[in-house]
Amino acid sequence: MLLNFRIANFRSINEMVELSMIPSDLKNPVNRIIKTNPNATKNKDYYGLTSAAIYGPNASGKSNIIRALYEFKEFVKNSTDNKPNDSIALFNPFKLNKKNINNPSSFSIDILIDNVLYVYSVEVFRNEILKESLFFYPKGIQVKVFERNRKEFSKGNGYEGIFETIKQRTTENQLFLGKVALENNEIARKVYWEIVQLLTLTTDTLHSDDFNKIESSSVFMDDEILKLSKSLIQKIDTQVIDFEEENGKLKTFHLDENGEKIEFEFDDESSGTQRVIAFIPLVFLTLSYGGIFVVDEFERSLHPEIAQYILGLFNDPEVNTKGAQFIFATHDTTLLSPENKLRRDQINLVEKNSKGETEMFAVSDIKGIREGNYEKWYQEGRLGAVPNIARETFRYELIDYIKS
Repeated sequence: MLLNFRIANFRSINEMVELSMIPSDLKNPVNRIIKTNPNATKNKDYYGLTSAAIYGPNASGKSNIIRALYEFKEFVKNSTDNKPNDSIALFNPFKLNKKNINNPSSFSIDILIDNVLYVYSVEVFRNEILKESLFFYPKGIQVKVFERNRKEFSKGNGYEGIFETIKQRTTENQLFLGKVALENNEIARKVYWEIVQLLTLTTDTLHSDDFNKIESSSVFMDDEILKLSKSLIQKIDTQVIDFEEENGKLKTFHLDENGEKIEFEFDDESSGTQRVIAFIPLVFLTLSYGGIFVVDEFERSLHPEIAQYILGLFNDPEVNTKGAQFIFATHDTTLLSPENKLRRDQINLVEKNSKGETEMFAVSDIKGIREGNYEKWYQEGRLGAVPNIARETFRYELIDYIKS
């Protein structure tokens, strides 16, 4: 379960931005999960939201928040492949402040694994990891696993004789977490795999033709997910009555006027149908094991009714029994309508300040805003994070141009 993800000095993000999945109102049980550590002496209960939406105008930085999580995950996964002096792609500073070009990009994540809290943090700069640390709270009390300051490492809990050996084999641009996880240290391995298994789809991934082909083909890896996917596809009026894989390619089937099955190439389907067939299995997979699913521009090529239905699955306590979480950036304001029952703390708003810096806040942070019609209020501009268009000024410019 994800509790918090913090980012600073990355792309359009200058000062620290925090994506929080911790409910602001514990009295409201809607759309939240609770996990209890029976061995804890402090902070016995952990709470997390089942879903979170990110809204804001174009170029506000919504995608950069999700991209940060994706690139953080990829760096954790692949840093051990770095050769000495290889640059670190995760270092991508805020360029509108000259000082920040010489400051590190920093990331920190709070995750719950087996009802125990783990906090992992890293600071990167060009081709060097400046800081890295891992702490956990097995009984509600902070315990250090390791800390790193450049090439200086301090040992915490659970490394025994392997610490010195791994330390010597870790280069300045490789994460110690990844090195230790490969040595099957239990604590590090848990955190490593929890981060690596974050299912994060950026716009580059989700809206590519390769996504439709690769992900739809992967449906066939699990018989039960395949069965559920076919059942839902049949029920959402795509007119696809079946699909199957043949020689690594996906085929779909429709009924002709005589009720006979007619085969189609997957590429013959609309982009929306392709996207649904590719996307739905990932939803079922995430729900089945209580994972974390993060998606940018969630609504593209999906009908609003389908998008609302998917969101509802994560917010349905009888469906989402494993504590799965769904985090998405979107422009689809219909998801804010009262029937979707989003809490104030599930709606995050992103906008840029006068310095061009991305800032994010939840509706629950706005004084005087209670439960209500967030869709209407957002469209009216009462919540902020909407485009500021100089309509009349540009209208006259356009008139002058057409006249000329």
